[in-house]
Amino acid sequence: MQSMTAFAAESVETELGRLTCEIKSVNQRFLDITIRCPDFLRAAEHGLRKAIEKTLARGKVLVFINFYPSDQVTLTELKVNHALLAQLQTCVSDINKTLGTTESLHLQNYMRWPDVIIQEPADTSKLQSAAAALIDQTIASLIDSRKREGAAMRSVLADKLTQLVEITQSIRTFVPEINQQLADKMKTRLAELDIEAQPERFEQELALQLQKVDIVEELDRLDAHVAEFERILTLDEPSGRRMDFLMQELNREANTIGSKSAAMTTSNASIDLKVVIEQMREQIQNIE
Repeated sequence: MQSMTAFAAESVETELGRLTCEIKSVNQRFLDITIRCPDFLRAAEHGLRKAIEKTLARGKVLVFINFYPSDQVTLTELKVNHALLAQLQTCVSDINKTLGTTESLHLQNYMRWPDVIIQEPADTSKLQSAAAALIDQTIASLIDSRKREGAAMRSVLADKLTQLVEITQSIRTFVPEINQQLADKMKTRLAELDIEAQPERFEQELALQLQKVDIVEELDRLDAHVAEFERILTLDEPSGRRMDFLMQELNREANTIGSKSAAMTTSNASIDLKVVIEQMREQIQNIE
């Protein structure tokens, strides 16, 4: 089990300078990757994205890669476009000949002319390789962090699951007493009205009332969902979506138990169920 919330930072020294990589991930329904990196890594961005997709299934992932060059190191080379410069000189000579002047073009004007000074990127292949290795290292650190957080969340969910089981079991113990209270209440009401009911008719009416407030089926489904949740906790794969679905099912059963409640004990127990389920849901929002 992994948490979707984590942070990792790594750095590496190269002969050209220092590379740093920071990765931050937060909860998200799907995998959403944003990479911010220097221009010389743009060509390698697709490969970096694929490396992340191989290891992470869900979450909003923000990747920040920075490069701090060493002294006297530059990632660009400036060159003179001699062919264009010769054409400019020829043009200046032709203009002077036509106008009968001897004007000259100042050096700064030559340098300002578009494309006279050409900026070419230096060979950054070594930096790209170092960046790929660095991001792999950072991803590994991120996963370790996500796993540590996931282990803590697994422990919390297991404790909450135990509370669910205890509440469900306590509700089961209330059922016979609630049924007896309902029967006694009906008998008391008949006595107050001074009505002598036929035993068969009374049993039929009692059975009908008990059917309306029967929660055994909901309790059985709760037990089934809890058993499935326990199984999912043991899976070695992303399971956040399955857990979230089970939370919806557990909440539905808790609501039904509350709506069918015929006594304060089951009403309170239903509220306790929903509180625990909501606490579990908050944890699950961060599980991959």
